[in-house]
Amino acid sequence: PTAAFTMVARNHADIRMGLLQQRCTENLFHVLTLLEIVATLALMLYALLYEAGNLVNLPDKRIGFYNFCLWNETAGELQCLDNKNLQAMGIS
Repeated sequence: PTAAFTMVARNHADIRMGLLQQRCTENLFHVLTLLEIVATLALMLYALLYEAGNLVNLPDKRIGFYNFCLWNETAGELQCLDNKNLQAMGIS
């Protein structure tokens, strides 16, 4: 009888550990997803407020919420494209 009780208790403990591990893994997934969302929003807010909406601000290109500027070789300066130019390039 003792061996049978031990086996039942061990099986019950294994099931509980499996459920606990599954719950912790599920909670970890949700926490990491929430952390990723918060980090993304924080970086976008930083770019919007402190970098004047520029996500990429390099000497030869500037891409942001409000502008799309590429280096123009012939003019030797950044050329900012508006919606008409972008649509002509196939970017909408």
